Amino acid sequence: MIPQWFPAVREAHFDGVHRHLSTSEGTLKSLVVTKDDALRRCQYRFVEGMPLPVDFHLGTIDVLPDADGSRVVYSQEILPEALAPIVERAVSEGIAGIARYFAAHP
Repeated sequence: MIPQWFPAVREAHFDGVHRHLSTSEGTLKSLVVTKDDALRRCQYRFVEGMPLPVDFHLGTIDVLPDADGSRVVYSQEILPEALAPIVERAVSEGIAGIARYFAAHP
């Protein structure tokens, strides 16, 4: 489902441990550290495919109840800081994609 809302992702699959994302710039592999349907939370760490070595990374996607709908909170923590602009651009595109997807699929 990720390619439906994340414009940079061409293909995605989850093997039960890792999330694999194919983009025009290569393949990213992330370790899924939390996948909790009851909490509506997914957390992951990039383990391969970033343009620089990653000292620390944790991406978190939470889906929270909000009135008659939901609110998506998508956060990233990453070191070194040189990777922040790359991740910020991708996350911004992803957030915009989520909004477009759910506007078209209420």
